[in-house]
Amino acid sequence: MYIASFKIENYKSFRSTPEIPLTPGFNVIVGQNNVGKTALVEALRLTFPQNQHRSLQTVPVRNTPITGASTVTASLQLSRDEVLHYLTRQGTFYVPLDPGHRPVELAQTLGPAIRDTNTLTTVLHNGTVTTAHFVGLPVGPAANHCAHLRVTPAGTFEAASDSISGVSESQRFEVQVAQVAKGERVYAFNAERFRIGTSASGANTTLRPDAANLPEVLENLQGRNPNRFRRLSSHVRTIFPVVRDVSVRPIGSNNVQILIWTTDPETERDDLAFTLEESGTGIAQVLALLYVVLNADFPQVILIDEPQSFLHPGAVRKLIEILKEHSQHQFVITTHSPTAVTASDPDVLLLLRLREAETVIERLDVAEAGSLRTFLAEIGARLSDVFGADNILWVEGRTEEECFPRILRRSGRPLLGTAIVGVLQTGDFEGRRSKTTVEIYERLSTGSGLLPPAIAFIFDREGRSEADQEDLRRRGKIHFTPRRMYENYLLNPEAIAAIASNTADFRTSPLTEGEVLAWLDRARWNARYFEALPLERTFDAWLREVHGAKLLGDLFNQLSEHRVNYDKVQHGVALTDWILEHVPEDLREIGDLVERALAGGAP
Repeated sequence: MYIASFKIENYKSFRSTPEIPLTPGFNVIVGQNNVGKTALVEALRLTFPQNQHRSLQTVPVRNTPITGASTVTASLQLSRDEVLHYLTRQGTFYVPLDPGHRPVELAQTLGPAIRDTNTLTTVLHNGTVTTAHFVGLPVGPAANHCAHLRVTPAGTFEAASDSISGVSESQRFEVQVAQVAKGERVYAFNAERFRIGTSASGANTTLRPDAANLPEVLENLQGRNPNRFRRLSSHVRTIFPVVRDVSVRPIGSNNVQILIWTTDPETERDDLAFTLEESGTGIAQVLALLYVVLNADFPQVILIDEPQSFLHPGAVRKLIEILKEHSQHQFVITTHSPTAVTASDPDVLLLLRLREAETVIERLDVAEAGSLRTFLAEIGARLSDVFGADNILWVEGRTEEECFPRILRRSGRPLLGTAIVGVLQTGDFEGRRSKTTVEIYERLSTGSGLLPPAIAFIFDREGRSEADQEDLRRRGKIHFTPRRMYENYLLNPEAIAAIASNTADFRTSPLTEGEVLAWLDRARWNARYFEALPLERTFDAWLREVHGAKLLGDLFNQLSEHRVNYDKVQHGVALTDWILEHVPEDLREIGDLVERALAGGAP
């Protein structure tokens, strides 16, 4: 079974949604905290309690009565084998019958009407099925007049008795099938840690919805199907490299207990194994999840709420790769994690937003989201760099990405949800490639709701003429550093001496400020560091036009006697921190530029 579509009304933050389609495979739901992701999982679990929507629209004044049931309308897709399985288990069942028709006639037509794939439209009020109907199956107009049927050993239908009147809606076979399906085909795994290492022993092989009998079902799997149990243990080892094995042992007179081995089982040192209760967060959820995935006779709907809350990002990635091997199941995952989004490569991607206390669901274009991840990779950024931010300030590179937030913190200006992200090659903004590259950034900034919009760009001036700068400014909110590049703000001799002296193996004796000044005096007007030597040979002109990164590279290399190469990120951050602590006015101009860009000011 899988959920083909759903509609939620009057439940928690959901006032009324349109019909939202889902697919088999992976469906991922993203959104900020407290926008309704967990409530959506509860609704899709199909066992939700009454919890009516409250907002200014439904409660315009205090003490306004809240009316109506919390309702979910779900289209369930069931195979013919599943339908027959449910009906056979029930023994006999009731099917609405048209007046004037006999049960035997309905029995003959019902069998062929149940197809390989059947849509069961189900309406639930407060978690209870109130109506259900198989699309395309004959339904009599009199709900209380039914044929009494049963399934034969050959998989056909026959009358169990004469027609019966007075059958309630809840007794109809479609409602009964829906009730069983929602109870046995939907599993929800919450973000809270399971504490289920011990349970009573028994013969049960069906995991309870709260997974409380996990030790019991694992013990039965270990004895009944050891190869499948070993496969489950292998998956656990893949997800958690510190785990060497999983086993279940009897304890006491009528209980069983799960053991997690972190030592080699070949040692036979069961005394060094840990109980599941003593083990780290997430192992219980993974054991329960894998049991359902590996042991189900029919496709399941598996809801996973915020897997990153109980799993390391690397473990999330491995878990999803394993789940993707079992495509017969439907997975619905809510997440804050870019790892989960990219690893699952979902068929459906839903974005939840809260507007005036009401959750709004937006279906994102999965193909577009995939293209955006490709674009991010092309410019050297990752989805994790920007996922969950309110907007992005694109900057020259990793050095600026690290240093600009430091400068803002020094000035007391919080980022408040803005991600500052360095790009790969700002040189791509020059010449013939600039138009194409800016278009990539515009696509990133205006495309899928997975990514926030760009607030601005800050790039090094890097020898661009005023005409070139103006041309690029017309393409977007592109700001340029007043000096040639960010490194030009780091050319403080005292700072350079201090950072070099604290760099391992720079040289045997500390570097002095005087040595740095002497080296700079010798190299100051070397044509190697200029596109064209400035006509005005002043200190301000030098600071503005020199190639600061190349200069620092040569200085570190030569004064360390070729032991240390200048690292733009490592040493750039260290120089920034020193200047912010001792002479913060040296970075005031760049700080003003960043603040202006964040405020949306003109370049």
